[in-house]
Amino acid sequence: MRTVIDGLAKEGDGVGRCADGRAIFVRGALPGEEVRVEITEEKPKFLRGNLVSVLEPHHHRIDPFCTHVQDGCGGCTLQHADSELQKHMKLRIVQEAFERIGKFRDADVVYGGSVQPVRYRTTIRCSIHDGKAGMRAFRSHKHISLHSCGVTHERIEEIMTGSYFGANEEVVIRTSAYTGESLLVVSTTSRGVKTLEGVQVISYEELRKGKSASIIERVYDNDWRVSAQSFFQASPQGSELLVRTVDGIINENVTTSASMLDLYSGVGIFAGTIGFGRQVTAIEQSISASQDAIYNLGNQAIHVRSRVEDWDVTPHDFVIANPSRSGMSKTVPHIIWETEADFIILISCDAAAAARDAKRMVDTGFKLGEVFVLDLFPQTSHLEVISTYFR
Repeated sequence: MRTVIDGLAKEGDGVGRCADGRAIFVRGALPGEEVRVEITEEKPKFLRGNLVSVLEPHHHRIDPFCTHVQDGCGGCTLQHADSELQKHMKLRIVQEAFERIGKFRDADVVYGGSVQPVRYRTTIRCSIHDGKAGMRAFRSHKHISLHSCGVTHERIEEIMTGSYFGANEEVVIRTSAYTGESLLVVSTTSRGVKTLEGVQVISYEELRKGKSASIIERVYDNDWRVSAQSFFQASPQGSELLVRTVDGIINENVTTSASMLDLYSGVGIFAGTIGFGRQVTAIEQSISASQDAIYNLGNQAIHVRSRVEDWDVTPHDFVIANPSRSGMSKTVPHIIWETEADFIILISCDAAAAARDAKRMVDTGFKLGEVFVLDLFPQTSHLEVISTYFR
């Protein structure tokens, strides 16, 4: 069928309409294009389809630089859009989420910058087939073998393409752009894995039994220990842009003596940079990340290993909250309100979760300020949202 693309889904699919009014999601189609589509899935309220041809292309459409896009690799979904269009697409995804889910008709959504578009990822998760690494196909468990990956750091690509991963079904590869240290976390067993010299190999089973492995990365002129089980941004560039942006927002809205609450504090990036010289309480549930934060910060912060929902609330002047992709639970905005904080920054890696949490914050009594969109994941539909709130 033919359709005109007039919408955009959060995963980067173009959205058109069928004759009966149902939405059709088309991977690889861009807003404003007329396309020919092969239907692959039909539901009562929507359809999905593969792009067959572009009858009227967008003027910012480009050819993907990676041949694996044509193979069906699900890693990069926006390589067919140039950097300028990717910027506008991600802004639109966030604006539409805040309007549709958050019910904000006039949210002030602005673009806050991007990391370099290639060779930025220092952490990547790969599927394994016959001992070799690759990626899953889009919306599928099908394995796509890779001989290159243009969004990964050169060391990641070397490990990914130059290793034999044995009987494992999945691996996580992490490298330090600062030290060159590399870490390979395998799903099942480290036996039979053959990789490059100097790469630490550890299995999840070994981690559960107490064995540890870590690398040191540098962000904002500080060294950070990151253990195998600890969350860290996909690139130090991303962490740097995130901290720099949040720091600028904080400097404009709070005093230098204001106390800070760091919720979902991870390995301590915000507590150790924006919180330096302040009274800081860092709340983190993960044992691994908490141990890293104590190593990284020492007594610079009060460390509390707890679910945010179980923490005994104490007053703070401002809050930085950086939850996982699913966002905050319903009770967390009320917990933040009880801290008596006058200013809050919420960091979200999912536009829908950001909009939902924004509505919950406003329903609790806070006022929504500016919303910033950062592109920490060029060539993909992933993005980072920083939303600000005032009491």
